[in-house]
Amino acid sequence: MNYDIIELAKQIRAIYEKAREDKFSLFMGSFQFPKSSCEGSSRVFAYIVKKLYLEADVQIIEGYCYSKNRYHYWTLVNGLVYDLTCDQFEGFNSVILGDERTLLSEEFDDIEIFTEKNIFDNWNPGSEYDKFQTIEYVERHLKREYK
Repeated sequence: MNYDIIELAKQIRAIYEKAREDKFSLFMGSFQFPKSSCEGSSRVFAYIVKKLYLEADVQIIEGYCYSKNRYHYWTLVNGLVYDLTCDQFEGFNSVILGDERTLLSEEFDDIEIFTEKNIFDNWNPGSEYDKFQTIEYVERHLKREYK
């Protein structure tokens, strides 16, 4: 299953990049992807993983850095880190796909964990962003990838 989730993460990352090029607003910050896109991409990725792999233990991690007054989000699947936007930070040249830890957890060390319905159903990204339209867009493009 880990290989499949890594491949899914790669495909979703490519979809986000295409949406940025097509100027399709998936979520707040998506026009700057991967910058300022960590929450939306983490939540959408987690939602799709849980939908495809019901038995998977999926969590969203919200980390806060007091010294810089900023947040970062990533996804845990069965205890492994998937961070589709970590390359927005200095020192990261690629995304994290299925690693046991992330160095960003040292900087963003005030942690909140979201599970179950709090991953997606109880997430409100703002009135101008339709999370269901984003899911539809990503799933439609994933179907193209699988053909």
